[in-house]
Amino acid sequence: MGNESRHALNLNFKPHVGQFVLWVLLVHEMVLMRGDLPCSEGLRNNLATILSFLPTEILTSQIVFLGFRWLFVVAGILWILQLLLPISSWACVIAYTITIGMIFENSSQISHTKNLANIVLFVHALWYHFHASEIRTALARDTFWVSSIYPGWIYTLSLFCVALFHSNAALAKVLESGFRWPNGLSLQLWIELMGREGSVVNELILSNRSVAALMQWVVLCVEASAILAVFFPQLRVAIGVALLGLYVGIADSFGYSFLLNAILVAAFFFPWSRMIDRVIEAAERFSMRTLTVERGSRLEGILSFVVRRFDVLRLIKLSSE
Repeated sequence: MGNESRHALNLNFKPHVGQFVLWVLLVHEMVLMRGDLPCSEGLRNNLATILSFLPTEILTSQIVFLGFRWLFVVAGILWILQLLLPISSWACVIAYTITIGMIFENSSQISHTKNLANIVLFVHALWYHFHASEIRTALARDTFWVSSIYPGWIYTLSLFCVALFHSNAALAKVLESGFRWPNGLSLQLWIELMGREGSVVNELILSNRSVAALMQWVVLCVEASAILAVFFPQLRVAIGVALLGLYVGIADSFGYSFLLNAILVAAFFFPWSRMIDRVIEAAERFSMRTLTVERGSRLEGILSFVVRRFDVLRLIKLSSE
């Protein structure tokens, strides 16, 4: 690992990136999580998740599924509101893990996007576990958004998990099919069977096997290079752009959306901390909007609670009368 990467492990950053990732993952999954278990016929032929050891009666129980699904929603809301820390964060991660595990156990295929979201949520639960006292103190003092309270090791571990996830995809292709995987023909078959109609790129791929093979080599190289972003920060942005381009290409060719993966790549492969500092400095030049409320009133308590947690740029000041 380069000196710059080792240095980042010992740095603390403002919490904007970590909080944004939490908000997006939790809100996305709470809104779009399945409302019931899928019904797949047939017997399992291998282990699917860490829940595979449980009896079938539990794994297929709608009541158990709904119980953990709603626990995830409630705990997720508490985590977003930064209440009952760190219990709410761990309850959220455990409930989410069980919920998606039950979905996978009753499905014929696994959505790997959920796996990456689960890993990143777990890493950020570690942040709230080891720094719960500091977070509570910063919230009480209304300094959360200006405090360097996001640990460098959490950022680096998240980056490593996202990068490894993509590089592992390249490794899996090579281990399964060898370097014959980017032969062009397989991509042409996928496009023919599952491709999105109206895509100009798809027409080019179908008309020229060499172009198809080149596309597959590009995919393989971009995915494999992801892990380099952890050790070579100077390559991080370029690799991030390439990965986002890959997701745009998948969306264009197949119509599949990997929005959560793309958001995680954008969050951890780009130097947001420096840009956020500049935005905060610019925001401080503007006079804050002052809201006057009655001292000790319920409205003051509610507004104070909301502002401390969601006024990202500290543009609102509360004044009691």
